[in-house]
Amino acid sequence: MGIPAVVCLTLAAILAATPARAQYVQIQSFEVTPFIGARLGGTFTIQPDAAGPIEAALHDATSYGLSAGVRFDDLSLVEFRWTRASSRLRFGPPFVFLGASVGDVTLNQFHADFTREAVIPEVKGLRTFLTASIGATHFGAARDGFTRFSFGFGSGLKQSLGSRLAIRAEAQWLPIVVEPSVGGFACGTLQFGGCLVVLDGELVSQFQLSIGPVVRF
Repeated sequence: MGIPAVVCLTLAAILAATPARAQYVQIQSFEVTPFIGARLGGTFTIQPDAAGPIEAALHDATSYGLSAGVRFDDLSLVEFRWTRASSRLRFGPPFVFLGASVGDVTLNQFHADFTREAVIPEVKGLRTFLTASIGATHFGAARDGFTRFSFGFGSGLKQSLGSRLAIRAEAQWLPIVVEPSVGGFACGTLQFGGCLVVLDGELVSQFQLSIGPVVRF
């Protein structure tokens, strides 16, 4: 079973169990959320040394991270979020002879999130929310790395289990602006040397599915 399927099944189990036990609670002012999930997508247009443009895609990967923030009213929240994922680059023709993937890539994303919630009265303690975020994303390879501006939009559900505990599940679209273009990324990954990837300036779309406990103070 794939990572996205596990996240979706976990969310479904939570929602099925909540109506019988949830209660309305007073929301605390500070929240911390460790989370785990799946990082999906990410296709670059690249320019290898002495070759024409080709595409390189990131493998879907497990992600994890931490968000922490404060409320400025009962339905509004501002947070800082850190997300990490480890993936590999997969190349299309004419580099198929290299194998299914080449080069470990580590992603670290740092975002400020602005969240607005809405109460769902049919289920006690359940809220839906929308999130907008801005920040930066760092891609690191064995010998190289680059950091670019990124932003995002997301939506999810938050189920209170008491005054200090909740479960949060969400989906986000997280584009990365690769501008200015990146030269010399993943240099030396091939036996014959040289820089494997020179990234063109473009918008690279990724998606994040995540779930985790919310601890309130």
